[in-house]
Amino acid sequence: MPSVIKGPIFSIKLKFILTAAVIVAATCITLGTWVWLEEKKHLYKELEGEGKLLLSSLKGPIINAILYEEIGVVEDVGLLDNFVEEIVGNKQLPIIYAFIADNGGKVLAHSDYRQFGALSNDPLTLTSLADGAYGKRIVRADHGPFLDMAMPLRVSEKGWGVLRIAISLIPLEDHLASMKMRVLLFSGIFFFLGTGAFYIVGLKMSRPLQNLARAMTQVNHDFLDAAPIPRVRNDEIGQLQESFLEMLQRLKQSERERQLALNQMIQNEKLATIGKLVAGVAHEVNNPLAAISTCIFNIEKKLPPEFDKNIGTLKGGMSRIETIVRQLVDFSRVSELDLQPVQTEAFFREASEFAQMAIKRRHNITFINTDTCPPTTIVVDKPKLHQVILNLIINAADASPDGGTIEYLTYCSDGFYCSAIRDYGTGIDPGDHDKIFELFYTTKGAGEGSGIGLAVCKSIVELHTGEILFKSNNGETTFIVKIPLQGGGKDGRA
Repeated sequence: MPSVIKGPIFSIKLKFILTAAVIVAATCITLGTWVWLEEKKHLYKELEGEGKLLLSSLKGPIINAILYEEIGVVEDVGLLDNFVEEIVGNKQLPIIYAFIADNGGKVLAHSDYRQFGALSNDPLTLTSLADGAYGKRIVRADHGPFLDMAMPLRVSEKGWGVLRIAISLIPLEDHLASMKMRVLLFSGIFFFLGTGAFYIVGLKMSRPLQNLARAMTQVNHDFLDAAPIPRVRNDEIGQLQESFLEMLQRLKQSERERQLALNQMIQNEKLATIGKLVAGVAHEVNNPLAAISTCIFNIEKKLPPEFDKNIGTLKGGMSRIETIVRQLVDFSRVSELDLQPVQTEAFFREASEFAQMAIKRRHNITFINTDTCPPTTIVVDKPKLHQVILNLIINAADASPDGGTIEYLTYCSDGFYCSAIRDYGTGIDPGDHDKIFELFYTTKGAGEGSGIGLAVCKSIVELHTGEILFKSNNGETTFIVKIPLQGGGKDGRA
């Protein structure tokens, strides 16, 4: 068988593990990113909330201080500067700067004294003063990012300025970077653990498939026997195992049927060849035999008694020639069956009577016949099947010692009507087992057997779609003829 060149093979296990690794990786990335983004959103919101709370808590006091100074209730003693210092000194928030500006954007107080009196005209201040609403922005500066916040100092419709603070985002982003590393670390651990778990699962799931594939590759192509499968599972793989075993059984059955058909075809070819041969031989031999037989009869009357032995030898030779010609004619005509329904008990009784008469004339043998098959009907060619049984019983008698025993047993088993013929003679040599049914092959001595009888028996049984088997050990030989109970044969008339 030519070898098949195969390319790279990606096994189901490898595909499963790769797919699982991609899914685990995608899950880790998606979940880790979502957790990190949610934490970032929460931290920014929390920081802004604390800053807004600080601005809101100082809004009222700062407005009061500006109002008192404006109406002269108190002198300018640096109250606004105190508020700014209090904001910058807050230990809970990393404040970069804080200042208070009036409605025109002029700085009234600043954490950096150098900015006092400067004009704050950045968009956040102007927007907060114009809209009178809280505002914020994130600024990316050289010294680091920060959250810039503006709270308008407004009472009802009256505006008194704006309070501005800047909160550094460096601690928050350091925390987020640290958290990112932790998320990556745990994602990596989860990825390896998840991939390892899927590898173990994939290994366990693929092992029965590997065993099945190994069993399929190790199928004996001659006998269609597979390597043993550990156990049949109760899942889809188990169904595949059962389908594989059923397929092997069907292939074996098909091979048996093919071999039977092939043997039958060979047998038919033999029959056709022998039929042509016999048609000519029977005509050419029988006519001279009739003439010779007549001459022997006439000579026997005129010869003195001392020639009786020679005359007997001539008669024996003539009888043997006639027997061989008759067997050849029978063998050539065996392909035709006349199938009729027959009662098994009647078939057994008639076969036993024929066998007893044939044995008594030639041998001192004890004949035991037993019918254990329940009364039923078989469709067979009764004369030809009787011929098979009688031939096997005569062979058994020839192989048995004087005073021996032959057993003829019938029974029903697995849809077959079985006839077993057992003798206790010398047995069949193991080297002859494969040749015993071949035409013209005989284990009997010269002049005793023609090698046609068993070949005729095998052909008749196979035409009935049956089977003839035998087993032989020293001192015991059993032939078994199995005929289907449902009846019907090949090339026959039912």
